[in-house]
Amino acid sequence: MSKLKDIVSELEGYDPSSNVPDKEDLEKAEKQEKSIEAQRLEAKLQRYQQDTNHRSSLVVWAATIVSFWLISIVFILTRNTESYQLSDKVMITLLVTTTANILGLMYIVLNDLFKGKPKTREQKNKIR
Repeated sequence: MSKLKDIVSELEGYDPSSNVPDKEDLEKAEKQEKSIEAQRLEAKLQRYQQDTNHRSSLVVWAATIVSFWLISIVFILTRNTESYQLSDKVMITLLVTTTANILGLMYIVLNDLFKGKPKTREQKNKIR
């Protein structure tokens, strides 16, 4: 019975209009919403800057690897008759795999740098 009296005493002082937001509450909610939006945009900008830094380092890395690889192949080709004496089949295999590796690496780097527009709505949602 005492619980019922407690509930009734709490309800006596209850004013239903007190839960209606006033102008101050609405302004505070708008400020919080703008703050959240600003934080989201700041995070998006920071991610974009990090992606740009990673991409530029990836380009340097790929260019270094490709240059080193090509210099090595030229060295092998020019020294083939003097030092190595590799067979024609080995030389063809070396040139084909080198070309495939270089083209594949450049495709990966360029595909990452120059991403196209998403084609479907599902792809757009994955980006976000």
